[in-house]
Amino acid sequence: MFNQFKEIFLVALQKIAVENNITIELKDFENFTVEPTKEKSHGDLACNAAMVLSKKFASVASLNNPRKLAEKIIFEVKDQNISRLEIAGPGFINIFLENQIFYQIVADLLSHEKFSFPNLGRGEKINLEYASPNPTGPIHVGHTRGAIYGDVLATLLQKVGFDVLREYYINDAGNQIKTLVKSAFIRYLEALNLVTYKTYQKSGSCLLTEDENILKSGILKGDFYPGDYLIPIGSTLKDKYKDSLVHDEDYDQKIRDFVVNSMIEIIKSDLLALGIKHDSYFSEKKELHDTGKIEAAIKILRDKGLIFEGKLEAPKTEKGVGALPEDYEEQNQTLFASTKFGDDQDRVVKKSDGTPTYLAGDMAYSLSKFQRGAKKFIMPLGFDHAGYVKRLNAVVGAISEGQAQVKVILCQMVKFMKNGEPLKMSKRSGNFITAREVIDEVGADALRFIMLTRKNDAPFDFDLAKVIEQSKDNPIFYVQYAHARCCSVLRQLATQEIKIPELIEEKVLENLRDESEINIIKKIASFPRIIEMSAINFEPHRIAFYLQELAAEFHALWNKGTENPDLKFIIKDNLQVTQARIYLVLAIKKIISQGLEIFNIKAVEEMR
Repeated sequence: MFNQFKEIFLVALQKIAVENNITIELKDFENFTVEPTKEKSHGDLACNAAMVLSKKFASVASLNNPRKLAEKIIFEVKDQNISRLEIAGPGFINIFLENQIFYQIVADLLSHEKFSFPNLGRGEKINLEYASPNPTGPIHVGHTRGAIYGDVLATLLQKVGFDVLREYYINDAGNQIKTLVKSAFIRYLEALNLVTYKTYQKSGSCLLTEDENILKSGILKGDFYPGDYLIPIGSTLKDKYKDSLVHDEDYDQKIRDFVVNSMIEIIKSDLLALGIKHDSYFSEKKELHDTGKIEAAIKILRDKGLIFEGKLEAPKTEKGVGALPEDYEEQNQTLFASTKFGDDQDRVVKKSDGTPTYLAGDMAYSLSKFQRGAKKFIMPLGFDHAGYVKRLNAVVGAISEGQAQVKVILCQMVKFMKNGEPLKMSKRSGNFITAREVIDEVGADALRFIMLTRKNDAPFDFDLAKVIEQSKDNPIFYVQYAHARCCSVLRQLATQEIKIPELIEEKVLENLRDESEINIIKKIASFPRIIEMSAINFEPHRIAFYLQELAAEFHALWNKGTENPDLKFIIKDNLQVTQARIYLVLAIKKIISQGLEIFNIKAVEEMR
């Protein structure tokens, strides 16, 4: 609909330009928009063409300001679906539409079994890497926001024609894996009764043993992961190796893959409980380090003159206060000329001892994505990665020679509470709240929907008690209740043996004349635009907002029907009105169902 009316205004503007010998390029016409208005009193749509293009007509006295140009546009625009046009403010054009066009949209929606999504992607490949926490334990509840956002965005982009690969990046090559393997080994020693694991309320966790060889080995010193989730792994290691690993200095090499794979299976299970399943699991160690692809990526950039040996300038600190970056050294290092691609400074890819940095891994990973056919990489990350965006843009620009782009989408933290109090940590995880605990408390559907009721970069306080309330303050309940009520109306229709023609008659919809009915029809008509803008801007929360607004308008109409018999959905002695209202109910039901499907949430037919 929006493109339809933009085309009408485009034709009018081209006519005005030709009449006044004004040359306007097609790209200039593309800059103006036709968008829904924020206030109903301002009409149905608003066009900013006069504001955007007025400078092009500055040489024409009768058109040399936005309001004059707007008046001329209004004079030229002719369309049977437009009721009237008004100039607002400095030159905006408010468009009031005839109801007929909305009836047409509803009829078209109902005439197809599935909603017809716009083909924006046309098969373009996207690598969407999301929900990739370190494989050191169960999914942390803090990871759920980015995971849900990434999963829903992937579905949305697939719906509008993109070829999306959902990828999980297994960060299994860092020091955290050494700590994980050590922690699993301690649980193995515990299973053999060689180590006692104690937890103190105030001082935390403590490891005790009487075996002097274990004490001398130093295995009990330093960091370890204290969660109970490693106990079954320790027991399995005991069953497999008996006590043969106790004094084996190479124990880590023997159990590493088993421990990491066990963690990946736990994570996969947690994600599946959340309704998330990836297409690809990409191991940093196996795919990049073990294959030499990191060195290969560095060589590619070195051959382009973008890798050099040098020393970074020491970061400035005020009066000696301030921590130096982790990769800063006074000696020469291997550097990437990322400033050539808009970064603030060149970046270290190898430390002075030859150890590759995290950025070197990103070079190889980006090259892999590009070689696998993706030219758009999307990465939802936590806000703590904000400082990493410029260097990632530089890496992708360099490694693909400008043929690929990366879009980093930052997700704010979520504060989880219950009845206004911070959620307590679990014994299973040791020091964090697991996603499973929240899923068990509120359900995956509720968690998925609520996470999308805020823009991804907005802070969010999530109170579990609110999510299980059966009230309009609970967004998922409110939307599901609207769908269940639609189903209830259709069941009533069946019990009263009223037959509604399956072939949609647009003329019948003209019986929808109450202001509440017209408002809902207009809301239904805006659904395609909501989908389009959500996909273009990577903002699936727009769909959640829309579904809540549609549900609110439907509930309001339902309540009107309880107060005024003439506004009931089923009126036995007026089949034309009943038919029109049933079509309306079917349209609402269909949109709620299709909207929830994008969120991987099943619409319910009954609520008790």
